Amino acid sequence: MPVFLSPIDPPASRRLITTATIFIIALSFVLLPHGGKGATRDTVLNTVYSNPFFYNVLKDKKGVVFAGTSEGIFRLEGVKLLKVNDQEGYVMLDSDGTPAIQPEGIRNYSERDCLYLLPYPEQVREEYHSGTDQYLYVCAGGRMFIFDIVPYSYRFANHSIRTISEHFVGTYSGIYLNGTRLDNLPSFTDGYIREFDDRAFICYDWMLTIEPEAVRTGQINNFKQEVRSLNSQAKVQFRDIVQSNLTKKFFISSVTDLLRLDKPGDEAVSIYKCHSHSGNVVIIGEQKMSLYFSDSIYIVKGNLLQNAFDTVQIVPEPIQDGCATLRSIYVLTAKGIYVMNSDNSIEKLSGLSKAHTMEMISGTEMIISTDNGLFRFNTVNRVLTPLIKGVEFNRRALFVKNGLISAGSINGLYTINVNDLDILARKNESRFAKTPIPRFFVITIIASFAAIAILLILLIRSRRKLKGAKTQINELNLDILDHAKIEQYILENLSTASLKSITNHFNTNNSHIYRLLEPDKPGSIIQKLRLQKVKEMQKAGKDVSEISATTGLSELYIRKILWKTRASG
Repeated sequence: MPVFLSPIDPPASRRLITTATIFIIALSFVLLPHGGKGATRDTVLNTVYSNPFFYNVLKDKKGVVFAGTSEGIFRLEGVKLLKVNDQEGYVMLDSDGTPAIQPEGIRNYSERDCLYLLPYPEQVREEYHSGTDQYLYVCAGGRMFIFDIVPYSYRFANHSIRTISEHFVGTYSGIYLNGTRLDNLPSFTDGYIREFDDRAFICYDWMLTIEPEAVRTGQINNFKQEVRSLNSQAKVQFRDIVQSNLTKKFFISSVTDLLRLDKPGDEAVSIYKCHSHSGNVVIIGEQKMSLYFSDSIYIVKGNLLQNAFDTVQIVPEPIQDGCATLRSIYVLTAKGIYVMNSDNSIEKLSGLSKAHTMEMISGTEMIISTDNGLFRFNTVNRVLTPLIKGVEFNRRALFVKNGLISAGSINGLYTINVNDLDILARKNESRFAKTPIPRFFVITIIASFAAIAILLILLIRSRRKLKGAKTQINELNLDILDHAKIEQYILENLSTASLKSITNHFNTNNSHIYRLLEPDKPGSIIQKLRLQKVKEMQKAGKDVSEISATTGLSELYIRKILWKTRASG
């Protein structure tokens, strides 16, 4: 059953709101609508109001959202509640569109479209919702749930996304084709999944290929381990594959080699062996008659027709990813973005932290994923813009097509429309914006902390002196306070009595109370007196709820006691 929070118990209310909020955030990510291809809108819980009691919510013709509550009508502006009047009840709109109260409620209400976002979604109950372009308001169970509408969709919740292609998503828990898990494929991939002319290549220890018809229909009954290194039966550890626009041949990167594949079904031939010990060739891209790739910190240029290779540049750190445009070669390291211009000169464009994957989204802009978030970089004005901060995105889990960006994180798949990047950037900026602190305010804070520290030292010293005085008083009063007085206090405060309450009441300490009650213990005496009270009230014909309120014992426990008494009698 849902918990309804009472306005007369603010501390408990706050604790329950906090607990509910954490639970709903986790639940909402699991249950958020996955949406279809191209869906780029989702919701994230922002705020939960439980006081006053919320009856319903609606929007007028001007797009203004109102809520009917136990304390009047409120207008909602973002997450703020602005009071309109003191009329209690369900809010409705008059014929002229003015919000008004319907005290008896709305009859025959049947819409419950947003229950899946809330705790206990299977429970049928009243639910009212409305919203704006930025917020979704859901009213149910007396609470108001306010969700941010974010400019991206979120799918595969709680899955760590390893790689993405047009039809496939590779995760740690399996490979999915159009959202359906394929049981006869590896449980996860170590490299990219690429698609060329509807043929899928899954980069694994060996490369697995799936025929176009199987990809189109989703009927994958078997697959072939048909791409392997020439004259090698060992696992090659393929990482990526690209198709040349010039020769139509395929080029494959592995941990140690760059290989050429003339056509699917052939064996891949090694055409370049890594010179660095770190290995892991990264294919950057094709430019004119050349294929650019990396060998650790080296940018290598390969002639597509002659199989000749030259190292053309060196960057300070190992290259994680790269991409080629008509005029420039961009490479990404864990610490920054570099460009190699047409004259082979190298230049650092921007610093980064823990970066690993990049994709071009236009001739001048790219998306970069890192362990700390998702970023957009403009190569003209060299501005790096945070899009999603604080999320760990996975290496190789970035895919761009038809204006949609798919970015895989350790706990789900984000899909963002390129046209919404400005909106996402503004949301991120407002969320993480820092207001400059005036110098005088900093000085005031430092002075305040110093004063607080001095006061704490004085307070600690005074408490030590007071504790010593209390100890002396307790010793002097050893003969005044006795077992009978403690027992009398327990009887007078039976429902709340505890060792702490006894020591507080008599201004003494635990060891003093234990000495006075020997050989009994405070807890056993409290329990004995409570059980005696249960028997007395039961004989007097009192009901279980009244006995529970008097003794502090739960109704369930009292029923067990009474049942045992009747059974033994």
